[in-house]
Amino acid sequence: MAPTFVISTGRCGSTLVSRMLREHPEVLSVSELFSTVRNRGCFDGKPDGATFWRMLSEPDPAVDVMVSSGLGVSELVYPYGTGRFRPQDGVPAICHMTLPMLTEDPDTLHDELAAQVPTWPARPIGEQYTALFAYLADRFDRPVVVERSGGSLSMVPGLRRTFPDARFVYLTRDGADSARSMSRHAGFWMMLLSREAARLTGLSAPEQLSSEQIRLLPPTLREYLTTPSKLPELMRSDVPVTAFGAMWAQMTAEGARELLRLPAEEWMMLTYESLVATPGAELTRLADFLGIATPGEWVAAAAALVGRPRRAGGEPDPRLMAALRRSCAPGTAADASLAAAAGLPAPSAFAAADV
Repeated sequence: MAPTFVISTGRCGSTLVSRMLREHPEVLSVSELFSTVRNRGCFDGKPDGATFWRMLSEPDPAVDVMVSSGLGVSELVYPYGTGRFRPQDGVPAICHMTLPMLTEDPDTLHDELAAQVPTWPARPIGEQYTALFAYLADRFDRPVVVERSGGSLSMVPGLRRTFPDARFVYLTRDGADSARSMSRHAGFWMMLLSREAARLTGLSAPEQLSSEQIRLLPPTLREYLTTPSKLPELMRSDVPVTAFGAMWAQMTAEGARELLRLPAEEWMMLTYESLVATPGAELTRLADFLGIATPGEWVAAAAALVGRPRRAGGEPDPRLMAALRRSCAPGTAADASLAAAAGLPAPSAFAAADV
């Protein structure tokens, strides 16, 4: 069976969806694999096994800084206090998020993969990922593979090229709520910088930035992009939340254009607000799309993961919220077009939630 990808702008409940799917006995819920390899030529070439394993496992200095600086990124779930790897020395990239979401013993699974993957022959990158998914599906006896990476909406063209038979679950959330959450998340500060760098250099995607193009950037931007230890300082910068609203809108509009090119049967749309309000109905829709059963015990266990919404430190200034909603407007319109195509209520009808 071809993989299914949960795609989103990020900060819209996709981690919750991963955890819900993890409760299903048929589903291998793979989290943040493409976040791990996002800037490592993740859809290009014909690597051999050793090269592919380096893509998955070489430490990412920016992620290690997030952990060691206590920046509180909730997706980073490796047992840093008790596991074998330490951020000060470099944690294998795949261990920060992907492996701990599959097993309570990520070190053992890391070692299994480290012994297996480097022996694989050279082949197109899509075949390497497919082999990895097959290995993990067999290892955990879960035949239905669903991968979810935060901020993956911009990856749809690459995913379509690499996995021609893939299908997509588009998860969205009120744009202002997503943007406010992005503004408190270290990973999205880096994404904001990378997108600005791509704009200044005339590129269509941040992943295309070369070392030569980075050298041409303004000094401060170049320093933040190339010096991971500067990340805590970056998050103290005076950047308005509307910048994150504009980024959310751009990502959503770009993603909508790609999704609307696909046949209707190849994608579905979920909203965070509906998932939280009526988890049973939304999980049933999701299971139907994935072609899996909906046992009552799974629905109950998954629905129980929906906690009470957490407020974001008080209500923002009404004028700021109005400006934020204006910055989100192009994305809200794009979501409306997707909702219409999917037969769902327009985003203006979504109940806002802030976590």
